[in-house]
Amino acid sequence: MRHFSDFYLKTETIQIMAGAAMLSAYTFVPILAREHLGISEIFITYIVGGYAAASFIASYIFGRAGDIYGRRVIIRLGLLLATISFSMLLVSTSLEALLIVRMTNGFCIGMYPGALAAYAYESNIKMGRFATWGAAGWAIGTLLAGFAAGYNIYYAFVMSTLFLAIAFASALSLPKIPRISMRVPLFPVETLKRNLHVYLAVLLRHSSAAAVWALWPLFLYDLGGTPFTIAIVQATNSVAQVIFMVSITDRMGSRKLILIGLLASAITFAWFPLARDIVEILPSQIALGLSWACLYVGALKYVTENNKDRSTASGLLQSMLALSGVIGPVIAAVIYTIWPGYSPIMFFATAMSIISLCLFWSNNRHRIEIEPVELIETPIDIG
Repeated sequence: MRHFSDFYLKTETIQIMAGAAMLSAYTFVPILAREHLGISEIFITYIVGGYAAASFIASYIFGRAGDIYGRRVIIRLGLLLATISFSMLLVSTSLEALLIVRMTNGFCIGMYPGALAAYAYESNIKMGRFATWGAAGWAIGTLLAGFAAGYNIYYAFVMSTLFLAIAFASALSLPKIPRISMRVPLFPVETLKRNLHVYLAVLLRHSSAAAVWALWPLFLYDLGGTPFTIAIVQATNSVAQVIFMVSITDRMGSRKLILIGLLASAITFAWFPLARDIVEILPSQIALGLSWACLYVGALKYVTENNKDRSTASGLLQSMLALSGVIGPVIAAVIYTIWPGYSPIMFFATAMSIISLCLFWSNNRHRIEIEPVELIETPIDIG
């Protein structure tokens, strides 16, 4: 019993702490850039895009590596390097330095998620519960970092570094699990084709969402937000995710979850431009929490339940999220250049969510939702 509790405790600690670190930095880097370093919104989209591009590359490389070399070694390496790279935010005082450091952050933070998702699934942790702790970390991290940033913006990055150090310490004592040694092609075409309808749904929706998130902290700041009230907005979204992940995501099939997530996304993005101050944006964060809880857990359940090369399939899902983070800032920069302001970007995200919903529904309307098939594997190695 103690052995199985170790699986839960260590994995959930990593999810909470790494999630806290990631969203803390993501929230306060744009504010550091514009309000303290004088960097324009257009260049901020480049910084956000560079972070996502590096994460995309790492997700693909190390998702595959997790299937070949073992989950734990990739998780530990990624968290160690992420801890070191996030500490470099404390000495980022120029556009050039911030761009280089954020690209390094993105590469390091993209290394471990595919392997961690596969490790969690093979430890019999439900994907809804697994994702819940990441969202809980977002809430905890942004609140603590927002409080710290009220004294000095760089204190938010001290918090991020500490969170990652705790995650790495937990990874050092992850229990061993039986695994199979498998050959994974350099470019897993079959895995990509098998899950294409899921990857495409995530890519279309999340690319337009990433366009919104590229300037999202500045949007909240311009609505009258302070570092701490912005943290409250972010935490409201995260808490809503936790509630929905705990209450519904492990009780519903993956395809139904994805459809709900896409519909809720369209409604949420249309809601954002209607807010006139920081208080009026808060209710939309509940709808946002529902949309992401359903879409992310639905996609994660699908790729872990229906693929033997789970680390690769999960890594490709993370790659789609990271690629969305590359495309999104480019979209934001183009739209912002043509129509300065936040509303056009948000309406674009609404339209793309509707298109993604229609495409996914059309591709899946004749498919039958079935219970996941348990894949029988013979352990030949320990990793």
